[in-house]
Amino acid sequence: MEKVYKSKVANWYRLSCLLIALAFAGSIYLSYKSTWILLIDVVLVGICLWIMLDILLHTDYRITGDKLHIRCGVLFRMDLPISKITETAHKSTILSSPALSAKRIGLRYGRNRWVYISPENQEEFISDIKTINPEIIIS
Repeated sequence: MEKVYKSKVANWYRLSCLLIALAFAGSIYLSYKSTWILLIDVVLVGICLWIMLDILLHTDYRITGDKLHIRCGVLFRMDLPISKITETAHKSTILSSPALSAKRIGLRYGRNRWVYISPENQEEFISDIKTINPEIIIS
């Protein structure tokens, strides 16, 4: 069984991507004078825009067999055995995590380790991992 859950995307993240894209377009427009400062600005804003769009397009959670593959662009990748997950909890947090929304699911694994994700359909996601590991506590 392989199932992919895309991340829920908050409006503030979409707005941030749009503003960076506008700043990038403005930097390109202003760099017609060929000054080094504007060229550096175009490069830095372009890299920032590339990373943000990569995160927007490639943040997902894939269930393959008994493993959960978590991906957040080029910045974060994690393979988590579903058998190691002991608890799930609905959290509304802005802690750094591979999620594009503040409404997240916390997955506890190991003794005291958590990873926060935000699949679009949280209830279906929890149901799918619970069928693989029925010992998961839902809190």
